[in-house]
Amino acid sequence: MRILITIGYYALAALLIACDQQHLEANVDPMLGRDCFESHRASLAPGAQYEGIDKLSGDTLTIKVMNGVDVVGLKCRLGPDGTLANAVK
Repeated sequence: MRILITIGYYALAALLIACDQQHLEANVDPMLGRDCFESHRASLAPGAQYEGIDKLSGDTLTIKVMNGVDVVGLKCRLGPDGTLANAVK
């Protein structure tokens, strides 16, 4: 019985380690995601929640937003200096 419990704990630990959150590059400012969310706020449903930065590819920042039903991605363009330029629909 102890062997089964030990195997169960090892399996649980492996599962939790495999589900670890992805970490972004260190050079991404978390406030850029917030600013992107604020720039889209007028077009979002009431109660939409900012979930975090999804990815940064080139000059486009993609954030995750919970709109009440599911998580959707919104894109914002970054300027050459790394600040928010404008929202991309």
